[in-house]
Amino acid sequence: MKKIFFLLVMISLSALPQNFEIIKINGKAIALLNSSDSWVELKSGSKLSANSIIEVDKNSSVKIVGENVSVTLNGSSAITLSSLKKMSTEELLLALAMENILSAPRKNKKNNSQSTAVYGKNDFEKNPIVSNDEFGLKRLNGAKQLAENGLKESAVVAAKEVYRKYPSTKSLPDYRIYFADILYEKKLYEEALDDYKDIQTLNLSEQQKEKVSQRIEEIKKKLVK
Repeated sequence: MKKIFFLLVMISLSALPQNFEIIKINGKAIALLNSSDSWVELKSGSKLSANSIIEVDKNSSVKIVGENVSVTLNGSSAITLSSLKKMSTEELLLALAMENILSAPRKNKKNNSQSTAVYGKNDFEKNPIVSNDEFGLKRLNGAKQLAENGLKESAVVAAKEVYRKYPSTKSLPDYRIYFADILYEKKLYEEALDDYKDIQTLNLSEQQKEKVSQRIEEIKKKLVK
């Protein structure tokens, strides 16, 4: 319990609130603002809080600017604006530890195991559009685009959150390998190894099996050294 409290305090201290502005829109983008349950269409110059969720239509794009961060989000994707932030490796490790705690099976008073798929949900996830699996896939696309915009640490954390809140997305090997590769590139070998081992249990193509097996062997050798 003390460890959990410490992690919560550290994350809350490192996650300072930001405000964001929409600089440019091509096509259509919409947002859920704060705890609203209805979407609003975004325009250039729109100002949003970190609690907002943005969804970008197919064949559309939106440029979002915050403090020391600028991201262009392309079509068929969605993100929570709180994910748009630069993180150090230490902050990434702390966030991953917190996600592991949130994702761990919990027990009720009758000692029956409960999933944490709904644990930590905010008011947004009461919205049926936001809570469905299709939206979860859009959020994975958004997480991937964070990495493409140079926010790789934040991208991994965003992906882990999506896996927790939309469990069906954990069965998508291409995405799982993509984010595990980021951990590998960051030399977070133990964290990457856990992910690759989990990915091995999925329905993989022969090419994917070969890559994941190779990564696992490479990491084992590195950890031995």
